[in-house]
Amino acid sequence: MVAKTCSDLYRAVGEDFWLATWCNSTAFEGKQLEGTRIALVKMGDHVFDYAIRTPCTPSRWEDFDAKMAMAWDALCNTYCGEKYGSTDFDVLENYKDALLRMTYYWYNFMPLSRGSAAVGFIILLGLLLAANMEFTGQIPKGLQVDWEAILTYDPNSFLDSVKSWLYPSLKVTTSWKDYPEVASTFETTGSVVAALSTYND
Repeated sequence: MVAKTCSDLYRAVGEDFWLATWCNSTAFEGKQLEGTRIALVKMGDHVFDYAIRTPCTPSRWEDFDAKMAMAWDALCNTYCGEKYGSTDFDVLENYKDALLRMTYYWYNFMPLSRGSAAVGFIILLGLLLAANMEFTGQIPKGLQVDWEAILTYDPNSFLDSVKSWLYPSLKVTTSWKDYPEVASTFETTGSVVAALSTYND
């Protein structure tokens, strides 16, 4: 059966339901981490609540905390020693892959909001820049990076999907070293808040 509407889907299942997306943990062999829950609840005749929810169970938080800590350690370890400060893309391949793996787990853990997804992507860009790589392209039209991760069971599949458009748009740069430090540019908390504000009189 092909369900094209919430009514079709509800009729096929026959009751209110939810399902969870899952992701493989590369830290714990054979362990699956619960990602996002997608729910369908009938509210009345032809009225449905089709919702996306992030489970906030203590065990889920513990699992993702451990996984994210391991992902961060793996990222740091790939950029230590001789690789630190490198501008050779081949040398940085493992760093880029480790960064995308960490991003994958963030997207599967995060509370669902456009802000959380944006923060994840900004951190990705910032950590690329910290390793002398600047993203000069754009996210492909119609693609939402967080949903690529949420709907992908395996982190390597997510890597393959994102690499195809992200990696060709990276260029080596050290220009960020010429930028002034944030503390010298914005000396007070108020000036930082004002810089981040989109409010205009």
